[in-house]
Amino acid sequence: MSMIQQRTPLSNEEEYRYAKLAMEWYGWGSPIGLGILLVALAAAAVLVRVAVYGL
Repeated sequence: MSMIQQRTPLSNEEEYRYAKLAMEWYGWGSPIGLGILLVALAAAAVLVRVAVYGL
């Protein structure tokens, strides 16, 4: 038996389901997106503080 298995093409419903799951995970509502957003907000707050009060 070969190491590469042949798969049947996905139906339109399966493609839509997997695409929707991928968008939910990688969007801004995902844990990764929220983490990046939190770090960006913290960095912006630090930059504003440095601009206003100096070092």
